[in-house]
Amino acid sequence: MAEATQKAKKGPGKVATYFREMKSEFKKIVWPSFKQVRNNTGVVITFIILLGVFISLIDLGFTYLLSFMK
Repeated sequence: MAEATQKAKKGPGKVATYFREMKSEFKKIVWPSFKQVRNNTGVVITFIILLGVFISLIDLGFTYLLSFMK
């Protein structure tokens, strides 16, 4: 019986400990500056555009090749 009571008391303590540790981990986060975010966004958008052009050219090439098979 005493063991069951101790386990019940440990439950809420574990939750509180979890949130305290989570709060301390959040303090360690280093957020990027606006300049870094803007730069990374530009890189991603450029890559997406280039990839789209590349896939379009591949598709156009396959379409051209398949037109000969008809």
